[in-house]
Amino acid sequence: MAQPEDVSYYLSEQTVAVPSIGKRIASRLLFPVLIFLSREQSLRLGVTPIDDERVIMALRNVDGKVLDVGCGSNVFVRSYGNGTGVDVFPWGGVDQVVEDAARLPFGDGTYDTVSFLACLNHIPNREKAVQEAARVLRPKGKLLVTMIPPRLGAFIHWLRERHDPDHKQRHIDHADELMGMSSKQIRTILDQAGFDNVRRKPFVFGFNSLYVATKRT
Repeated sequence: MAQPEDVSYYLSEQTVAVPSIGKRIASRLLFPVLIFLSREQSLRLGVTPIDDERVIMALRNVDGKVLDVGCGSNVFVRSYGNGTGVDVFPWGGVDQVVEDAARLPFGDGTYDTVSFLACLNHIPNREKAVQEAARVLRPKGKLLVTMIPPRLGAFIHWLRERHDPDHKQRHIDHADELMGMSSKQIRTILDQAGFDNVRRKPFVFGFNSLYVATKRT
């Protein structure tokens, strides 16, 4: 049986590679089914898991050395190969556990890119966390944020609850957290933290979005 083109994407549960055009098309066609499947089940079908879509978008937009805040199992950094993944929970694969996303143990201007992939809405002091991201970024450094709208977020969290690592491993729910954030909310937080040139890049039929911003000098 022939190996798939993007071999690393299938051989490791901890890495993601940008898929070929054919696999992208197949993933879009199967999207209604993939919503109900786990990452492992999607991989066995040879298509892109729903949760990997945001990592793929980040891989297309990252520059230099990256700090991934709220990294979970650190798939993004492991796939990219140059950076650090931090989280408040000791997931397998995390590089460093921190007590607070707004108090990072890194010097000013350490990183070229800071990312918050599907996590900013779950950080209680998100405004301060983004300010801290600006501190550890070099001048004109890049910020990446992926986010879904609030109403869609509430529906997706409910729909995919059985595949949610927070439920399976941390044994918590998201009742007191934001299920998503609007474009206005994201842009306001980024502006107040010292970022401009904010670009929104929708993906997966526009259900999700990547926000790319630049640190002001």
